[in-house]
Amino acid sequence: MSLRDENRNFIAKKIASYFTDGDVVNLGVGVPMLVANYLSKDVAVQTENGILGYGKVIGGNDPEKPYFNAAGNTVELVPGASCFGMCTSFGMIRRGRIKTTVLGCFEVSQYGDLANWARPGSYPGMGGAMDLVSGISNVIVATDHCTKDGAPKILEACTLPLTGVGVVKSIVTELAVFTINREKGLYLRERRDGVSIAEIREKTGAPFSVDPDIKIM
Repeated sequence: MSLRDENRNFIAKKIASYFTDGDVVNLGVGVPMLVANYLSKDVAVQTENGILGYGKVIGGNDPEKPYFNAAGNTVELVPGASCFGMCTSFGMIRRGRIKTTVLGCFEVSQYGDLANWARPGSYPGMGGAMDLVSGISNVIVATDHCTKDGAPKILEACTLPLTGVGVVKSIVTELAVFTINREKGLYLRERRDGVSIAEIREKTGAPFSVDPDIKIM
């Protein structure tokens, strides 16, 4: 496993620890998808293409296994799972029946603006992202702290087309956990063991306050 993959699984495990039996969570594409591999079978994962209750993500498309998530990856259903149409699925989302979604990002701003659907030269369509951030109250971003080129993904203001304004409540990277206040901005709650606050500041493209009782992830 590469260091990048190890870091992404570290992020997924951290986010999975937030949920307890009986919770329902929607997981987006990319790093968020890995969260399903670390959840209890009694945490229900919802996918907007019409599943409530899947567990491990197998990856790829297996024609012998008919269940897949919104990213097109084959998944395993857990006992008690149900399948339904997209209208029902988006009804759950738009009516606030699901309290938490975990999404990836290209950029996220210090005040919780999210850009996660388009980059220059690639405009694939927003999919269900706009519905997710407008219908679900707790939006967690799971992301690498920086791009492959080393540029920060957490910025003072997003430069890419927005998915939602002021929608992100927290950010989990391989280096840190931030919460976001729409007026005050970023608040550093946790840091990874061995990672200094100075390193986090260097790799973050926006100012942030630090919890005086900051914890180790």
